[in-house]
Amino acid sequence: MEDKSVPSLIPTENIKTAAGIDVGLKEFLTTNTGETVSVPKFYRKSQSNLARKQKKVSRKEVGSNNWRAAQNRIARLHQHIARQREDFHLKTAHKLVKEYDLIAVENLNIRGLAKNTKLSKSIYDVGK
Repeated sequence: MEDKSVPSLIPTENIKTAAGIDVGLKEFLTTNTGETVSVPKFYRKSQSNLARKQKKVSRKEVGSNNWRAAQNRIARLHQHIARQREDFHLKTAHKLVKEYDLIAVENLNIRGLAKNTKLSKSIYDVGK
């Protein structure tokens, strides 16, 4: 199947700008030129709001309509955080794609890194 909207690959002779990207916890990413993008920490910023909403849920009778509504508020907050992260990732990727012809990225196992560590909140806040 052929799709006209997909651009063709650039030959290696025509690549003018290339970048290597390293993902970290203090900085979202660092390029090989030293350019850094800071971590927005969406989860950390909304953590107190989330804790307050979870405390409200714990006071409700399990299964009641008020409990369901409070659970829904928590789910919407988690969805809002996830959408903020995704939007940040897409905008950062778009900026990099416009700037560089070739981008080399390390392949990380985010779930494996976050498992059984004290830095799991920070890892998940940087990861998607």
